[in-house]
Amino acid sequence: MINPIILIISILFDRILGELPEKIHPVVWIGNLIYFFEKLFKSTYSKNKIRDFVFGVLTVLSVVIVVFIASYSIETAINKIPNNYAIVKYIAYSFILSTAIGYKSLLSFSKKPIDYLKNNDLENARKSVQCIVSRDASKLDEEHILSASIESASENITDSIIAPLFYAALFGLPGAFIYRAVNTMDAMLGYRNEKYEYYGKFAARLDDLLNFIPSRIAGILLIISAPLYGGSAKKALYGFLKEGYKTPSPNSGYTMATLSNGLNMTLEKIGCYKLGCGKIDIDKAYNSLKAIDIVVFVFLVIYLVVYYLMF
Repeated sequence: MINPIILIISILFDRILGELPEKIHPVVWIGNLIYFFEKLFKSTYSKNKIRDFVFGVLTVLSVVIVVFIASYSIETAINKIPNNYAIVKYIAYSFILSTAIGYKSLLSFSKKPIDYLKNNDLENARKSVQCIVSRDASKLDEEHILSASIESASENITDSIIAPLFYAALFGLPGAFIYRAVNTMDAMLGYRNEKYEYYGKFAARLDDLLNFIPSRIAGILLIISAPLYGGSAKKALYGFLKEGYKTPSPNSGYTMATLSNGLNMTLEKIGCYKLGCGKIDIDKAYNSLKAIDIVVFVFLVIYLVVYYLMF
């Protein structure tokens, strides 16, 4: 298990610095790597389903192997720094790990639509929320803009923060970056269309598998910390148990349903799902973002206690 001090410093790096420029961002490099292998193992656009699936598997495995070699080599190099330079080792390791976390960017993108609505700017709220969701936001009303923003934020508590921290805690830099690679492949290849229906199936299912435990950890943390962000732990627990399975994704519903019920608000993707009950408003939306900060804090505290009890 990784030293919790490294996780804490990584979070601080991400919150202070945010995302690196694209030219030097490891996740952007991973995206370019995925694109390279996708061009090498080309989809037949569902004309040959078996070939598409096999080539999709080859793409995933190739990317994972390259990312593992790169991240393991970096970790090995950092660990070779002499112990009398421990502070340098911690800072280097934490800085690299922070690039696998999307904490500050998640809060920033999720907050923009809410801020616009607070200032009665519906059109810019629609435009900003369109940047974080795939549904057509051009005609969404205020409640559904708030819903879309909080759905994205609550789902990505897992993808952007808890899952990278979880796999880093267990497997170090390779764990965090392999997770980030699989998650990025799901975002790039995991579509239900002619090109990716079979080609992206393995990436999508592997992402579901890797998110299974972290999504439920995130949901449990939202239950535990509900009173701290103005919610009800009892209602949050109800959402986790009774509505977590209602979304098409086997994982994303657990944080969305827990948060929506905990804050007594409705999150709805029209024609797809409806979670929680009660009117969503700007104050509850801001409380949802506050919940992300609290969940990260609680995760780090719990991990710190577990680590020092074990070691």
